[in-house]
Amino acid sequence: MNRAVFAVVATIVVAGLAVLPLLGAPYWTTFVFSILIAYVLAQSWDWVAGEMGYINLGHYVFYGIGAYAFAIALSSALMPSVPLAMVIAVLVVAIVAAVLALPLFRLRGDYFAFGTLALLPLAEVLTNNNTWLTGGADGIVLPVAHVLQAAFWLALILAVASFAVTLVINRAPFGFALRSIRNDEEVAEVIGLPLLPTKIKALVLSSLFAGMAGAIQAWQMSYIDAVTVFGLNVALVPIAMALLGGSGLRWGPFIGVVLLAGIQQWLLVNITMLQATVYGAIILLIGRYMPGGILRAGILRGLPWLAPLTREHGAFVADTAIDQVVSSSAVMSAEMPLDRIAPRGTETPLLVCRDVAKAFGGNRALAGVSFNVAQGEIVGLVGQNGSGKTTLFNCISKVHSLSGGEIRFSGRDLSGLRRDQMAGLGVGRTYQIPRPFGDLTVAENVALSLMFGPQREIPARALTEARSFLAYAELDHRRDVRADALSLQEKKLLEFARALATRPKLLLVDEIASGLTPVEVRRFVDRIRAVRDDYGITVIWVEHIASALNAAADRIIVLEQGQLIADGPPAVVFRDQRVLASYLGAAEVVE
Repeated sequence: MNRAVFAVVATIVVAGLAVLPLLGAPYWTTFVFSILIAYVLAQSWDWVAGEMGYINLGHYVFYGIGAYAFAIALSSALMPSVPLAMVIAVLVVAIVAAVLALPLFRLRGDYFAFGTLALLPLAEVLTNNNTWLTGGADGIVLPVAHVLQAAFWLALILAVASFAVTLVINRAPFGFALRSIRNDEEVAEVIGLPLLPTKIKALVLSSLFAGMAGAIQAWQMSYIDAVTVFGLNVALVPIAMALLGGSGLRWGPFIGVVLLAGIQQWLLVNITMLQATVYGAIILLIGRYMPGGILRAGILRGLPWLAPLTREHGAFVADTAIDQVVSSSAVMSAEMPLDRIAPRGTETPLLVCRDVAKAFGGNRALAGVSFNVAQGEIVGLVGQNGSGKTTLFNCISKVHSLSGGEIRFSGRDLSGLRRDQMAGLGVGRTYQIPRPFGDLTVAENVALSLMFGPQREIPARALTEARSFLAYAELDHRRDVRADALSLQEKKLLEFARALATRPKLLLVDEIASGLTPVEVRRFVDRIRAVRDDYGITVIWVEHIASALNAAADRIIVLEQGQLIADGPPAVVFRDQRVLASYLGAAEVVE
């Protein structure tokens, strides 16, 4: 279904729903109203959980806070109007979400999930014990009025807005940012994503829609209490709906809400007892036999009329970008869109490491390492496993904080800088064990560096430029493949392309040639030299293949047990007896 047809169908459906309250069917109006509220809750929850990967079991607390803020404002002596009370509710929810984000995002994984779950009983206790404000266990009674029609239309508008915001998010850099966090937070930060601000924005946006849903439903019910808006028996239902349909998919929350709401209603009408047991059994069976949600079931992908519903967000975005920017006959050049970095005088080093030390408890990984790297140099960094090479890379890229010493880049002291700021300064890196964003495509992996790097490209342009970097790494033919489907060597080449896409002045390459055939090693050596010769990029290359470093490097630095034991031209270093004993063992001298 193309976008024009979808827009027409969607308009007809929304118009039909808008007419429902005028047909004199209060039962169906109330039922659809509850579905709309549930969809808003499920979809807004999915922005944090499905997109960003943080399972927020306390999402319903924002619904409750919105309901109480609205009810308190509307029933106060100041007599605010309904619109003003809703504005107050939204503001209160946004402030609470922003404040809670700071401690909550210090937690990850299961700890985050259980930390957010604790918000619900905490809110219920606070509500019941602050009678002066919330009415305690008696709740708050609002002026009784026939507002079902108006509340229904507000819920419909909010539901449509939830879907529209989902589309906007996933076409914007923000959506790509959320998916990169879901895959690997550290890597996302290293390529330039400001991590904490992005998380806070996601939680606040999610909370705003949940809080508005709570305010609308409080207005429609004319009564709320703590159990109704904070109880676990209702709080986890929207989450189950999103998971059932397919969390992280465009249509997942919608399908889950419609199915579970329909099942629940059918059970209430047709089964006189044990409705909750049957309801729970259905959810468990689907979770057991359709992990990832109904829309991720393999059988649906083979049905032409349902397959579009099973697509990941990125698939829609990539199609749009290609339609807008790249013609099907376009031939991508292996010439990367990088500026030539003018060489500077050797008297001002690009990188200065002075007495760099890093300790993990009692283990000293680096013990006072000092060296300089000039603009335009290719420096080989070698040493036995555990000698501190990767730790040094982590210190330069701010993955680790120094225990002692100083690192300066382009004359600037790096202390106090965040990881994401390093990409802006011009430091790019790969990892010894490749860490691509596994459930994103190869093109999306590289495009992320362009979106969050110094030039902040829009997604359409970033996806287009990504192809040039992939062509340079000889991976453009795999651009539409998920990164977790690549071979180990392809993942290493992807990391190389992704690091180049940050437009670095200094490129840290960590054992990218290991496992390549001799022909592939020679080809990669040529690539490393071309990166320096054609674009002026300085390279520090950790590698165990001495012949590759001998062919590419201007200097070799050798580490042993966290200390620098040699620094000089390859011809000199690879003949040093201490280096041979430490690094090459019984290997012959490299020619």
